[in-house]
Amino acid sequence: MALPDPPLDDLNATTLKSIWPRRVYDQFFFDTPFAAYLRAMCLAPYAGGAFMQNTHIVRPMIGGFYSPGANWNITKPDTLASTAFLPKYLEVSVPEYLERILCENVGPEAAFSLVDIDLQNAMETGSAITAIALSNHGQASGSGIVGNRPAAINGWIEALNDGITPGWDGSIFTSYGNNPRNGFSSNTMNSIPYFGGNVSTGATQPIQYDVIEMLYQTASKGRRVPGLISSNKALYAGVKMRIQPQQRFAQERDPYWGVEGMKINSAMFLADEYFPSLRFGVNNSLLGQNYLTSTFTSPGTTANGGTAAAASNLPASGVTVTVGEVLAMFRMEDILFRVADNPVYGWGFGGFVPAQDNSRVVGQVKALQQLQFTSCRTHVQAYGFTN
Repeated sequence: MALPDPPLDDLNATTLKSIWPRRVYDQFFFDTPFAAYLRAMCLAPYAGGAFMQNTHIVRPMIGGFYSPGANWNITKPDTLASTAFLPKYLEVSVPEYLERILCENVGPEAAFSLVDIDLQNAMETGSAITAIALSNHGQASGSGIVGNRPAAINGWIEALNDGITPGWDGSIFTSYGNNPRNGFSSNTMNSIPYFGGNVSTGATQPIQYDVIEMLYQTASKGRRVPGLISSNKALYAGVKMRIQPQQRFAQERDPYWGVEGMKINSAMFLADEYFPSLRFGVNNSLLGQNYLTSTFTSPGTTANGGTAAAASNLPASGVTVTVGEVLAMFRMEDILFRVADNPVYGWGFGGFVPAQDNSRVVGQVKALQQLQFTSCRTHVQAYGFTN
């Protein structure tokens, strides 16, 4: 590299830099409430095994009223089904040059440790990739499935589906956890996505309080009610503007994420920067993840001659649906966030090793993780909103 002549002007040749305060400011990453809730309430160690399995009651025993002396039906029915999830792996590489970390970025002249900054960046990178993937799927592309993501975690868009209705990205998931929907399990493993936009044109429209209440009651099953409502900040602001004059929410400090949010019924409503959004979503090439919403073609509902669930409120077949802003309600007690129970794949760093025949070394932050919904019907997703 050719240096200017002279290499430094008089001021830079005689004066030290002033770096104050001695900190590095993060201008790229976000923290998210859904990830914070998963860490606080849903973390479950994965100690080993070929896959992760959950067992569900999906059919009742045989019973009913009878008259004295009548014969009972004592057939033993099959009542159980299982979901199975493969472990999914994530890595973030941390490359360094020995000259920089052993000879140059050392001693009192090093205002910051380059290795420490890069390791922190790697952890933040992995966390951001995971946070975005939580709203996406982990299945191979195929009939009805948008995007090829078999290596990714199985995000909530898969669980919050019914096998016939598109989710926020236009995908339809006919199975969850390798368990077919609408077969032996009937509709017990289902959650119907809801379109809150204009049912005639497919355009977005503002969310109303009665829709929020309907979605909350849809996800509520007896005493099992949602505890977290998530959306990107565009829809969060829209909800707040519309229901604040009606005084139908309470402003409270969230115990897990530590910021103020809206309390709607028993659920805390928090804005999530990495949630799917038309206004704030990004197709981020640096992270290899996309949470920018788009459009898809409606399959219609059984009420208007199509195939999707009537309760989805989708327009007739062939109408272009604008996804807009997305909202989801979760019951965290029915979710497991699995992370490897070992120091290497439990978000650990394995140390630096030589990369090739030069002075570059590289190490990886690695994680084995998976998202499992032990119940699908106690959550709901909705889209088609504008702020």
